[in-house]
Amino acid sequence: MLRPLVTLAALGVAGVVVWKLLWGLVLPFIAIALGAVFLVLKIALVALLLYVAYRLFQKLIERRPETTS
Repeated sequence: MLRPLVTLAALGVAGVVVWKLLWGLVLPFIAIALGAVFLVLKIALVALLLYVAYRLFQKLIERRPETTS
């Protein structure tokens, strides 16, 4: 009568052990992937800020009145 319960408990313990091992192995890859995504976003943000600064500088030059000497 207790044999199915012992089998179920053993499968549960084995499942938890396998889950923790796999999570320990997969977690660094998730961290690397997130780090790469944030690095790409950071580079894109810097590029966007440089582009906006360039466009504003171009508009500033266009609006400056020319001085004729």
